Amino acid sequence: MKIIVKFTFLSTFNLILLAQSASAFTLYSSPENRLIFSGRLSAYSRFGKDTDHDDHIPHNAGSRARVIVEHNLVDGWTAVGMSSWGFDPFFKDGDDHHFKRQQYVGLTNDRYGTLLLGKQYSLFYSMVGIFTDYFWINGTAAQGSFNGEGDSSFDGTGRPARSVSYRDRLGNWSIGLLYQTSRDQRYQTRILHYGTVDGQRVVTGFDHETFGAWRKNTIQGGIQWHASDDLTFGAVYSHSNIERYRNNTAHDANINAGLVGVSWQPGNWYFGADAGEYRNLVSKSEFAGYSGAGPAKKARGYECIAQYNFKHLAPGTIQLYGGLNRLDDANSDARNVSYIAGAAWLLFNENLILAVEQDFDDSKNVDGHAVGHNNTSVLARYNF
Repeated sequence: MKIIVKFTFLSTFNLILLAQSASAFTLYSSPENRLIFSGRLSAYSRFGKDTDHDDHIPHNAGSRARVIVEHNLVDGWTAVGMSSWGFDPFFKDGDDHHFKRQQYVGLTNDRYGTLLLGKQYSLFYSMVGIFTDYFWINGTAAQGSFNGEGDSSFDGTGRPARSVSYRDRLGNWSIGLLYQTSRDQRYQTRILHYGTVDGQRVVTGFDHETFGAWRKNTIQGGIQWHASDDLTFGAVYSHSNIERYRNNTAHDANINAGLVGVSWQPGNWYFGADAGEYRNLVSKSEFAGYSGAGPAKKARGYECIAQYNFKHLAPGTIQLYGGLNRLDDANSDARNVSYIAGAAWLLFNENLILAVEQDFDDSKNVDGHAVGHNNTSVLARYNF
């Protein structure tokens, strides 16, 4: 999942790590205001025995469109707004399957930092998870950022909705705080009772039972140490106060997740690594062999990547890279392991990306039996 929009208004605390250079349309510009439109069209195909989508036709790979608004205020303050939507340009099932990726407003200042309100990238991702999000096709499978429900907007580790965050850089340090408000996803269903009347089976009554989940809040904190211009260490912690309901019974399912990582970019090289532990965050469905649903009590994840950029070998930039995604279930033998090797060609100011990746899959189910299937993926992406 490659982030391709460049957040110029967040540059004071080095969130440029979130972006590769991308073109964008400035729809309106004046000394006080800017209106920017950008996005990407992206597709992939996957080939391999017993592999999902192995039908040799293209599938959506995170296509999106976004609008950014900036308004300069007094004393170096800028008001900002973002609305970003994902969609499927292939109209699978006759629908574009659009959804809200981000939508926020905020204030930013080179000296005092940035305050954002709405659905936005978490500190979990933007301060540490981003370090290993340099695979063009696979990746982010074990860092915890997107291992919750959907895009982890409910869990808070991916793109938390209903959240407020503050970020700033102080010398060689960057800090971040995020708070996510309450969200009630409980629902009631009717459990019917049957009886016999005149020899026929009929409904004689019903009970209401509660299912779903209630998030009371999420609290998140992150810190980075910029040891040099090309070396950054980061750590982040997230706590979500959550109750899950089944058969009218509430179960404590608080999410506690921590992630540490390092990013190093010497010359044409890039190295990134992170490791984390996740309690009640990763769904059991991510692991093969579980018969029940719900979150795994404890899981651990490890990701790393090494990448080299050839600048003058051909027009544009050629990248060679390799790395690891590994997610372990702490309460069984289940694991999801991918050893990834890839190459990419970036053209037209790095806005056109052609990539191929080989995934050597060493996954196992809850009983420790191998369930992995090697596969090859190809991708074409155009940033606009």
